[in-house]
Amino acid sequence: MPRFDITKKERDILYKKFSAMRGVVASEIEKGHKFYNNAPEIGERNEGLYFSQLLKTQIKFKDSEAKPKKPKIPEVKREEIIMPGDGKLISVFAKEVAEEIKDNNEIFFRHSSREIVEIGKIKDHKTNENIYTGFMEIKPNRFITLIEKYLVPGHEIWNDTYKYYQFKKKSIGSQLSTTLLTSEILQQELPQINRIFTIPLPIKHEGKLTFPKRGYDERFNSWLPYNAPEISNPNMSVEEAKKLLAKIHKEFCFCDKQDYTNAIAALLTPFLRGLFPTFSTRTPISFYLANRERAGKDYLAGVVGITYEGYDIEESPISNSENSRSNNTEELRKKLLAAMINGRKRLHFANNKGYINNAVFEAVTTAEKYSDRQLGKNDILTFDNEIDYSLSGNVGVGFTPDFANRSRFIRLHLDIEDANARSFDNPNLHKWISENREIILSALYALVRNWMEKGEKKGSVNFASFPVWAEICGGIMEEAGYDSPCSPDKETLALGGDSETQDMKQLFEICFQRYPNQWIKKSDIKSLIMKDDNNLFGYFDFDKKGDQTKFGNKVSRFIGRVLSDIRLMVKDSSIRTTRQELKFTKEQHKTDKSVIFGDEVTTSYKGNGYPGLPHLPIDTFEKINSKGGSVEVPKVTKVTKKDVGFTDKELEKAGYNPEDVKNMMNKK
Repeated sequence: MPRFDITKKERDILYKKFSAMRGVVASEIEKGHKFYNNAPEIGERNEGLYFSQLLKTQIKFKDSEAKPKKPKIPEVKREEIIMPGDGKLISVFAKEVAEEIKDNNEIFFRHSSREIVEIGKIKDHKTNENIYTGFMEIKPNRFITLIEKYLVPGHEIWNDTYKYYQFKKKSIGSQLSTTLLTSEILQQELPQINRIFTIPLPIKHEGKLTFPKRGYDERFNSWLPYNAPEISNPNMSVEEAKKLLAKIHKEFCFCDKQDYTNAIAALLTPFLRGLFPTFSTRTPISFYLANRERAGKDYLAGVVGITYEGYDIEESPISNSENSRSNNTEELRKKLLAAMINGRKRLHFANNKGYINNAVFEAVTTAEKYSDRQLGKNDILTFDNEIDYSLSGNVGVGFTPDFANRSRFIRLHLDIEDANARSFDNPNLHKWISENREIILSALYALVRNWMEKGEKKGSVNFASFPVWAEICGGIMEEAGYDSPCSPDKETLALGGDSETQDMKQLFEICFQRYPNQWIKKSDIKSLIMKDDNNLFGYFDFDKKGDQTKFGNKVSRFIGRVLSDIRLMVKDSSIRTTRQELKFTKEQHKTDKSVIFGDEVTTSYKGNGYPGLPHLPIDTFEKINSKGGSVEVPKVTKVTKKDVGFTDKELEKAGYNPEDVKNMMNKK
C-alpha cells in the first residue's frame, strides 16, 4: 500500500482543490472521508490511501477542465441494517425493518384484505402534482426497493488487510421480501389503515365534530391526500349554499321539485359518512332516469363524481340487454370486490337497458359488510361497505321491486326535438365544478353546520330500508328548507321500472272490478288477462305450460299483499296452488300480535291502519311527542263492547276474557 508523507496544510489545500471539481470527484471525496472516518485507528496509513484515491481521480480531470457544479440536496441518513444469516434470525431483521419504516406513514397493514399496502400515486408531469390511485398491494419485488428509501440492508465482511468488519450494501432477495410481507411481526408493527378519504369529511368523534388529518390519521385508520380540496369558507350561510347548489343544477331538465330535491340529496349523501354511526351505514341508490337520450342523466351524475373524486368515472351497465330478465352477477361480483380492495368510495353504472335484476347488487346496497372470494385464491375477504352507488337509464328500463325499494329516483324530461340545439349559461359545468370543488364542499358543510346548530332534528319522513340516512340526510335538508328526500315517488313506476308490481296492481284492480269479494280460481284470472287490451303480462305466453306455471307462482307471491287498497286472499293455503281459490277484497285485515307472542304482548299491533285491540285507556292528559311537537289526548271515560271492535268469540280465540277486557277498558 503506497504512503503519502504530506502535512495537514497540504491535505487541506488538496481537499479544497478537489471540492471545486466536478460532482464525480466530489462524490469520490465523500467516499474517502467516510472510509477515513470509519477506521480512524488505522491513522496515517488510512490517510495515505484516502489521498491516493483523490490523486487517481485527479488524473481523469485536468485543472482546466474542472467546472463547479450545483450542489445536490443531501440525502436523509438511513440506518444500516445487517441482513439475517448465521447468528441473526429473520424475526430480528423483521423487527429492525419495522422500526425503520413504521413512522413514515407510507407503508400500512390493511386487515380487511390481510395485505401490506401503500397509497398508490402517480406524478402528473403537467401540473407536477401527485394523483392518488387508491390502495396498492405491495408485491415482493417492489418491497425490495421500497424499503431502501428508509434503510440500507447489507452484510458485514471482514477486511483482513485492515483487521476490521466492513459494512457492504446488498439488496434483500425476493424470498426474504416475501417472508417479510407475510410476517406477523411486520403486520403488527405497521400502522393499520382501512379507508381513503378523497375530501375532508366532517366526522363526529368522541362527541365533537372534527375532520381527518392530511396523510395518515390513526383516529380513523384513514388516509387523506395532501392535495385534497379544503372547505375554503366554513362560515358560508345556508342561503349562500342553496344559491350555489341551485346554480349548479338550474340547467338540468328535472321533471318536478322532488327530482331536484333528490339530486341535492345525491350530492350531499357522500359528505355525511362521518355523521353516521359507522362509515359503512347504508344509503339509497341514486337512479338517474331520463325520458330519452341526451337528457343529461350521466352528466348530472358526474357532478357528484367530480365534487368528491376530482373526476367522473362511469362503470359499465349492470344490465345491457333489452330482452334478458337477469344480469351477469359474476362480472359484478368481481367489480365490487376489486373496487373495495382498491378503496373506492363511489360506483356509477351508466346507461342501463333492459331489465335490472341482479341479486348481488340488490344485496350489496343494503349490506354494511361485503364478503367474497378473492380471484385466483381461496381467501375469503370481508370489507366495510362504504361505497355510494348510483345508476342511470332511460324510460323503459325495468327493475325488480327490491331494487325500486332501495332507490331514490332523479327524473329528467327533455321535450325538444334536437337535444344538441340547446345552449347553456355554463356550457362546461364539469370544468367549473373541478375548479370550484372547495366552494362546493363549503356549501355542503354549511347545510351540515346549520343542522347541528339547530339541534340535529331527525327527518320527518321515514325510509324503512335506510332509517339512519332518512333521519340525518332528511333532517339536514328539511332544516335547510328543502323537501324531504324520503318522500315516495308514485310516478316513477308509471314511466318504467318495477313492471311486475305495476302489472299486478292493474290485475288487482281488474279482478276486483269483475269479481269483488268473490272466491275465484286462477283460470278465471287468466281469462281476464287474455281479454284485457292493455297487454297485461305480455311477456307470458299462456299457451305454454312453463309460462302458466311462472304466472301461477307470481300470483302466489302476492297473496296477502295490498295494492290500490285491494288485498289478495287465499281460501285454503294448505292445498295445491293450482286448486286454490282466491279473493280480491277491500276488507280490512285484523292482526293480533298476542296470537304470535302470547302474554309477552298485551295489545295488538295497529300497523298499516288496520284495527286491532285498543290500547289501554288514558286516565290523564298525556303528552304525545311523535314528531317534535305535542298534543293533548283527552281522558277516556267509557268504552263499550262496540268500541272494542271484536266479538266475544274473537276475543276468546285470541286468549282474552271478554268481560275482563271490557272491565279493563272501562276502569278509570
